Amino acid sequence: MNSEDEKSTKHRRGNSRYKKKKSIFSRILFCVMVCFVSAVIAAVITRWDLFSPSSIAEWIKFSDSTKDSFDVKISGTSVLEQNFKTDGKGIVYLSDTSIVQLNHDGETLFSEQHSFTNPVLKCCDLYAVAFNEGGANYKIISEKGLIHSGSQGTAITDCDINDLGTYAVISDQTGYLSKLSVFDKSNSYIFGYSFNDYYAVSVSLSPDGKMAAVGAVNSVEGQFVSKVYLLDFSSTKPLYVFDYNDQIIYDIKFITENKFVVVTDSMVSVNACDSGKEVPYSYGTRVLTAYDVTYSNNVVLSLSNSSDRRNCCVVTLDSKGSEIDSFQTDQKIISVDAKNDKIAVLASNMLYLYNAYGDLFNSWEIGTDAKCVLIPQEKTAYILGVSQMRKMNLK
Repeated sequence: MNSEDEKSTKHRRGNSRYKKKKSIFSRILFCVMVCFVSAVIAAVITRWDLFSPSSIAEWIKFSDSTKDSFDVKISGTSVLEQNFKTDGKGIVYLSDTSIVQLNHDGETLFSEQHSFTNPVLKCCDLYAVAFNEGGANYKIISEKGLIHSGSQGTAITDCDINDLGTYAVISDQTGYLSKLSVFDKSNSYIFGYSFNDYYAVSVSLSPDGKMAAVGAVNSVEGQFVSKVYLLDFSSTKPLYVFDYNDQIIYDIKFITENKFVVVTDSMVSVNACDSGKEVPYSYGTRVLTAYDVTYSNNVVLSLSNSSDRRNCCVVTLDSKGSEIDSFQTDQKIISVDAKNDKIAVLASNMLYLYNAYGDLFNSWEIGTDAKCVLIPQEKTAYILGVSQMRKMNLK
């Protein structure tokens, strides 16, 4: 066989093998396409609800509402609701092992481990103070990270800090039941007040750093007694002392330069610093399930009408202590947060966004592990879960 015949034979054989391979590949591709189309058809038939126009719209809506979100795993084992805060930069939280500061994109700005056995966090826009309740140590954080570590007495019960960098520490003191110690931004001691007859348990500093409202408790003739002392740093005696007999003080917080709110287990009181006037709002037979008190904003309460804490009524009070409005829900509300005229309500696995008059703007399903909601901006929510936190776009 000459060379030309050999080339022709090899060419025919090559073409034959190529055609066989191409035929086999085509058959395989055809089978795969048939299987894929069959699977799609079966999915559409069995789960048509997922392909309906309304479901597709929900996909688009969910994608749009979460496109700026993030999921951040918590550093540590757990974070209590009271230790999940917002500041001017984003989120500050205090877990059982760490102090962490995040920006609005979920990026870590500061992180440090601590040895607190009972960690508690207080926060304002520019600073945060983390302390060991029942211990002696505290830490102050700013946008620059950790700026001061201190120790006060042997048993701290509460701390507070304002945007001027003024901070207050309540601790024990030899010869007294409690002492309030106030420091300026440079950590210089500027004021102190010792309590002879009552244990101080809660403190809030005025925004101008000139006053403090301190909650104190004791038992008098078998009766539980709570008092709130309004202290002016230019005076050695209290300006006013407010009595809350048979009530447990949950929180004290300034809401204006001249007014502070006292939250107890049975009422909320808005107190004026210049006149000593109190404007109480009683829960009646209802039970407080959640609340939010924010400087320069309204007071929001969730009050349950039933023993299982469902059927909650959301009440909004203004800075004068007057009820703006209220609206009823059938929900078991576990967390509320307000920003201007928006109120975020966390109930079970749902997040609801209302205005102060009870008009529902929107709702989202967020999972069963949600414990707390914060809305530092009207269009942004932060959700604390068991092991992680999320940011949501509330559009």
